[in-house]
Formats: sequence, structure tokens, C-alpha cells
Amino acid sequence: MHSAWTKGLRGEEKAKRIEQVMYYRNAFDDLQDVIEQTLYKKESVRDYGPGWAEKQIAVNEYNAALDDLLRLIDLNRKDHK
Repeated sequence: MHSAWTKGLRGEEKAKRIEQVMYYRNAFDDLQDVIEQTLYKKESVRDYGPGWAEKQIAVNEYNAALDDLLRLIDLNRKDHK
């Protein structure tokens, strides 16, 4: 589970929050499947014409955001950031 789910919580509050989030495990697993089946990583830009760098930056940011989202909803992994 990503540490963002329990950030700033301690003791009983943290344990309660972990229990709440784990209750959503099936929904997150289903959501992960849907995201992986519908949102694909974008290919690197191979057209090195004007503006290619900006296009590649956009691709990189999209792919990074997709990875971040999948990491956030992946409750099967140990704590990761």
C-alpha cells in the first residue's frame, strides 16, 4: 500500500485507515484492470521536427502520471512511495 493513504496518521488512526483502504481492495484491483486495459503508455516521439522535445515531454509526463496512479491504487505491494 502506498504511504500516501496513511500520511500523517499514527497509532489507532493509522490502523483504522489501513483497514478502511484495504476494504476497497477489490474495487482498486478492478480499477487497476480497467486502467491497464484502456489507458496505454504512449510511444516515444520519433519525429524530430520542430516541437519534438515538447511532444516528448508531454509523453513522458503522461506515462509518469499513469505509473503514479497505478502505484497509488496497488494495495498488493508493500509500502512504496
